[in-house]
Order: sequence, then structure tokens, then C-alpha cells
Amino acid sequence: MKIVNSIITLLSIVILVSSHGNFVFADHLDKYEGEINLKGQVKNGTNLEKDAEYEIKLMATQNSSTDLVEIDSIKTINDFEFTKIEIDETFTYFLMITHEEIPKIIFLEEIEDSNNVEIIVFDRILIPENINIIDYSIMIPHLSTESEIISILGLISFENIGNKTFYADLTSPNLSGLNLLRFSLPENFENLSVDSDLPPGNVMQIPTGFALSNPVPPGQHQILYSYSMPRNTTSINYNIRFPFGAEKFKLLAPDKTDITKHDVLENESTLVDEKLYEVLRGEKISKGEILNIEINKIATPSFYDKFSSFVEKNSISILIGSSSALILFLLISFAIYKNILTKKNNLNINFDEILVEKILDLDHRFKDNLIDEEEYKILRETYKNKIKEKF
Repeated sequence: MKIVNSIITLLSIVILVSSHGNFVFADHLDKYEGEINLKGQVKNGTNLEKDAEYEIKLMATQNSSTDLVEIDSIKTINDFEFTKIEIDETFTYFLMITHEEIPKIIFLEEIEDSNNVEIIVFDRILIPENINIIDYSIMIPHLSTESEIISILGLISFENIGNKTFYADLTSPNLSGLNLLRFSLPENFENLSVDSDLPPGNVMQIPTGFALSNPVPPGQHQILYSYSMPRNTTSINYNIRFPFGAEKFKLLAPDKTDITKHDVLENESTLVDEKLYEVLRGEKISKGEILNIEINKIATPSFYDKFSSFVEKNSISILIGSSSALILFLLISFAIYKNILTKKNNLNINFDEILVEKILDLDHRFKDNLIDEEEYKILRETYKNKIKEKF
């Protein structure tokens, strides 16, 4: 079982490194190009006086690859140094150290001073007794006129207020929900996606929601998640469990949504992106408390909104077609007029009719679904601007 967990952890590291390299590769190259040295210390943040032997590995992965390459490794109690590291611009480099089965990764572009690298590790604790939820937010955005699918967002800010890293022992036969970092979701949820700023770990779907196997070091962290409800959903019943309590809680739903709330929550309204939302708000929620919230009917776009949206979209399509014809007519008229002037005044004016052909071809491709809407709008606007420049 420990071998399986090690494999899962390694896969998580590979995913983290691959995604990290994709986002920061440019900065990585600017900061570390050529040959460099790395020198620093390892410190135990739980007990500064504690002596332990650490193995620090200098690793790399080629961008867009899942293969990890070990360049060098050092065993030390405190000080370490890697010398004459040849930086290849096609690779992403990082240091990795494992303490009490907890992996820690430091990317080279995150290091401010390569001659004074400080790696802080923490001892392990198996139960989440020091987890404190700062803010627990759920948001049901306004439904668009084109879709009936209910998408829901969640953002949880929390803190490990202890001096040890919480990391559950997944091999323990006594492992239960109380020993996991877990959060509630309504029944029948679909398409769950979870992101966090925690070290590598895994998302586990459980009957009441999801749990994370990630290590939780001391300090503040955030979890951002999203999911959807089936198309035929008429109500959502939340039984939100708070095993860690919460300093603040809020749920936002579109204005005029029918909500049956828990007694400890207060109602108010707020504007988000110029749209009105119902807000359920609560504070100082105790550990172990369960909030029952029933959303009986989510406010959906009215018939007028849908009709207006339909007319607007089709009007735009009609206008685009009409504009194409008008622009073409004006350009042809303008070309004829210019040719007359050219003949009379011996002017050599070259009008680029390719732009007109491009617009017409673009309209046909969009009509036949051969190009997506965003690309269509961008290209069409570009061609139109070039035509305007010629006038």
C-alpha cells in the first residue's frame, strides 16, 4: 500500500512540475541561463534544534514531458551545495526534499538568491487538529440564456495554525473522514474540478463531497473548486458539514432564487459584475456544525431575456451580413470612382480587393461552422480595420 501511495505522490509531482513549467518557463529562462551554483541550508520549522539527515535532489523535466530526470543528490544535516549546474533552456529545474514522507518542491525560478537558499521542512501530524477555515464561499452564477446547466463555484480559504504539516496516513486501517481534509457537496454533483496551492496530492470523491490527500503545511492556503448539477435539477439540498468550523460563510445565488435557509444565517443582497445576488451569510460557525440549505428554484432568465438575447444574436448576424454587402458595395463604388480619377489624373492607386474576399470567405466559413465565433470576430474586426485605414 505504501508503494501505491508513493507512486500516486510521484504522479502528482510530475503533474505539478509539468503544469508549473508551462506557466513560468519564460521567467525560468531569464533568471537562470547558463551555468549556476546553488548553496543553502535545510531548517526544521517545527523544531530548529532537531538534527536529522536530509536528502536533497536536484531534478529536471523537459518541458511538455512527464519524465523526471535526477541530475544530482546530496545527503546533509544542514548545509548543501550544488555546483556548476548546466542550465538547458528546454528543461524546468527544481529541488526536491522528502521529510517524514512529505515531499517539498522548490522551483529554481522561485529562488531569489542562489547562494542563500533556505529550505524549511516541518514534522508530520496525522490528524487535522490545527486546521482553521477562514472563509467558506459558494457561488451559483446567473444562468446564461443559452444554457440550463447549473454551474457552481466554491472558494475556501483556510489555515494550518500549528507548527507541523498535516498529512493523513492513507495506509492506516483506522483512517476515517475525521482524518481527512474534506468538504461537502450536494447529491448528484457532476464534473468536479479542484485546484489548490497545496503541495502535490490527490482529490478523492466521497459520498458527501470530496477530500484531499495533499499535505497541509503551516500557513494559509486556498482551495478553488467547481462542479455542475444535472440539466433537470429543480432543487439543490445542501447539508454543509463544518468539521473545522468556519470564521465566515456565505452562499451567493441569483436574485429571486427561492432559498430555505438555516437559522444561523442572515439574508442580504449584493451586486457582482452589475448583477444582483441573494446572499446567505454566517460567522463563527462551530466545529462539527451542519448547515441545511435548500435551494428550491434557481432564478432563470425570463422569456423576455431569452427572446431579447435571440433577437440580439440574430440581429448581429443579419447586421454582419448586411454590413458585408454594404462594405462590398461601397468598396466597388469606391474602386470604380478611383479608377475614373486615375484615368483622368494619371494617379497610380492600388486598392486591395483581397480584404473584401477575405471578409466574404470568413462569413461563409463561420456560417458553415468551420471557424469558432471568437476567432471569427477577431479576424473580421482586423480586416474591417484595414479597410477603414484605406479610406
